[in-house]
Amino acid sequence: MSWSLHIVPLHELANDGMLEWAMSAQFSRGIPASAPLPLPLPSAADVLAAFRGAGCHGSAWFKIHGDDPRLRLPECRDPDSCYRVGGRDLGEVDLATVGQVDSEQPITGDAAVAGVSFRKPIGVAVLAAVCELAALAGSQLVFDDSADRVFVVRPGEQPADLVGQWPW
Repeated sequence: MSWSLHIVPLHELANDGMLEWAMSAQFSRGIPASAPLPLPLPSAADVLAAFRGAGCHGSAWFKIHGDDPRLRLPECRDPDSCYRVGGRDLGEVDLATVGQVDSEQPITGDAAVAGVSFRKPIGVAVLAAVCELAALAGSQLVFDDSADRVFVVRPGEQPADLVGQWPW
C-alpha cells in the first residue's frame, strides 16, 4: 500500500476552498480562522538543509540542475531497520518549485519551494522535518492523500511536544 504526506505553507489556505476543506477534515490541529499573510518561500537548498538538520534522510525524487551539493539528501542505508526503530526516513521526497512545469524539470538550489511530498515516509521523520521547515519558513500545513487529516506546525514547535497529537 502506498501513501503520502504533503507539506505546503499555511498561507496556501487563502486559495479557493482550501480553508473550508481544512476546517472540514475529520481530524485537524491548529487550523486558523483565516489564512495568514504569505511569507517568502524557502529555497530548495534551504529546505533540504532543514531536513538534514533534523537528521532526516530519504530518496530524492526530483532532478537536480548541475551538481549542486546543497541539493543532496542522504539516502537511507537500511529502510527496513529504520522503519522498525521509528527512524528518520522521509521515503521518496519530491519538491514542487515555483514555475516548475513538470516533475522531470531539474531544479536549482535557489528555486522557491511551494510544497513538499513524501511517499511512504516514517511519520515521525516527517514531523521532525516539518518542525525544522517551520522554523525556517513559517507555519506549515501537513495533510495526507485522503485529505481527511490536516495538521499545522508553527515556528518553534518541537517534535517531542507534538508527537502525542501527530496522526501519522
